[in-house]
Amino acid sequence: MFLNKFIKITTPILFLVMSFGLKAQSEKSHEIGFISGSASFTTDYGQRNNFKANVGGNVGMGIGVIYYLNFTDYRYRWNLRTSYWAEHFRVRAEASYMSAELEHFGEYAESPGEWGDRLRAHTGKTYLLNLGAQLEFHWVDIVDFGSRRIPDLKWSPYISAGAFVDYYNPSIKSTYGTGDWRDPGVLFPKWDNNLYPGASKDDAGITMSATFGVGTRYKLGEYSDLLIESRWQYFFSNYVDGLHAKNDPANKYNDWLLWVHIGYVYYLN
Repeated sequence: MFLNKFIKITTPILFLVMSFGLKAQSEKSHEIGFISGSASFTTDYGQRNNFKANVGGNVGMGIGVIYYLNFTDYRYRWNLRTSYWAEHFRVRAEASYMSAELEHFGEYAESPGEWGDRLRAHTGKTYLLNLGAQLEFHWVDIVDFGSRRIPDLKWSPYISAGAFVDYYNPSIKSTYGTGDWRDPGVLFPKWDNNLYPGASKDDAGITMSATFGVGTRYKLGEYSDLLIESRWQYFFSNYVDGLHAKNDPANKYNDWLLWVHIGYVYYLN
């Protein structure tokens, strides 16, 4: 149900991006590629400001396919006239998949006693499908870099910002007590639905997210680049991991992740 809704929402977006890219073909250039890397999830799992919980612990993998629209033909021609916008900005459309296994870290999860036992027994997993676009600003002239007319020009650093539609599907598990996370007294109290309805649920859903990134391209060959990027993605929902302790002040932020990935880009024209 939710996946069908995701497809219905994202298909028109992808169609518009591709249609915009194919219009005025002679004045634009296009690229395709793929990306892969590790994603560090910062969610309700783990203690706030704990390094392992926020950076090193809840890490998963992600893969994606990408499409670039350049607003100029990067194959250099002496009589080609462009603008600053065309020479330094490009649009990237992306479809990506991520997943991560989640568990609790920090002093509370390490403490002895019932509360620590509940946290250590509580684990989860989430799956993400993302579709959207981002705008990239490149310091290096896109025509100079893409045309390969300057042999010593190997790197093209950039910053980016964008928006995505996201389909998420979390799962929740526990080995404490009865082993059923829905039963009273199994989860830590702030996620116990019997005490606070809606504090935990494993329903799939659709949300949106904002992204900000920094990266660089490295020239591999005449028609290909290596891509290295780090991107922060903030979701407009706090149920991406299935947990939302509404009555806890420590739970005031939505879920987010940091994705570090590499990729390959091929020039189509």
